[in-house]
Amino acid sequence: MTTTENATPLCDQLLTEPTFSRLIEDSHSLVKSELGKKNMALRTGFNMIQKAKPDLVDRSLRRLMPEFVTALEPFHTKAVETKTPFAVYLKTHDTAVADALLQVSDQRVQDVDNRVIKSGYQRLRGRAHKEVVAAVPGLADVMGKHSD
Repeated sequence: MTTTENATPLCDQLLTEPTFSRLIEDSHSLVKSELGKKNMALRTGFNMIQKAKPDLVDRSLRRLMPEFVTALEPFHTKAVETKTPFAVYLKTHDTAVADALLQVSDQRVQDVDNRVIKSGYQRLRGRAHKEVVAAVPGLADVMGKHSD
């Protein structure tokens, strides 16, 4: 039986090699998959941003993943406390998960100097919550695959 006292923190599970590299790889595949499901305007906006920064997805995932994992830590703790698989817990709390992840993104974009990235993010931010909520099942599967 796992309790919060002896549960391995999510950061310790996901942010060390070789797990971190596999997590980034799976997350990159998830981003590509999710973008393929979106409308033309969203894909066009993302493509504009990616033209300015071709390695944007990989660099962003590597930079943001530690903050995203930290934002998901309270959900992991609750999943352990309730003896619920982490992926299932994330899926059943999709709105709160989206809020937590978007707080990280919003904070980071405030610190970006690139006007193209800021402008693109601001144009997409209005729909972002709905889009992130829709992506939570895939995100949950990726996180669940790499954690206990």
